[in-house]
Amino acid sequence: MARRALVGVVLVALSVAAFVAVGNERQARRDLLLVARDVPAGQVLTAQDLRAVSVGAAGGVDVVAADGVAAVLGRVAVVPLLAGSLLPAGAVGDGSRVPPEGQALVGASLRAGQFPPGLARGDRVSILLTAVSAQAGTVSGSVSTPSTPSTESGARSVEGLVVGVGAGLADPTGDGGVVVSLQVAGGDAAPVAEAAAAGRVVLVVRAVSR
Repeated sequence: MARRALVGVVLVALSVAAFVAVGNERQARRDLLLVARDVPAGQVLTAQDLRAVSVGAAGGVDVVAADGVAAVLGRVAVVPLLAGSLLPAGAVGDGSRVPPEGQALVGASLRAGQFPPGLARGDRVSILLTAVSAQAGTVSGSVSTPSTPSTESGARSVEGLVVGVGAGLADPTGDGGVVVSLQVAGGDAAPVAEAAAAGRVVLVVRAVSR
């Protein structure tokens, strides 16, 4: 009888220990960023490269929390990142202003209507370079009137990545203007910069797989 009682006490103790262990494990679970695909060093991180996961991880592990995704999108991977690994905090550098080889950074001052609301760093965009006719732009005194788009040939679209968005003075009313830093292929940098200077850039955010 005493032996059965002892066994019962042991089983109860083990059950309590297991319950506490499971509870502690659940409490230790954290929402972290996982690398969704291989990212070479020097490449700017996009939404396609990361996803949120809930894992059991010690509080002292130096990884990026899922709610910190906005702080890493558009920044550069300073080391190669392997798909399936948690994103280490030290793997993302401050070199977001240094484009990878073959890429270039172009600034564009945009008015409301030339970019979608909610535009953010890390967005993949199609950059529409609208065409103008030879008679479109006029200058009166020292003030240049905006050029109007033309149906003539010459309009084109290039792909780019938003690596920076800030309040700007593009809108004369001070309402809704932004200054955007765009990463584009090196060969597209000159036409994008020329179109941006003339106010002929429109951004369209592309859908990405999550």
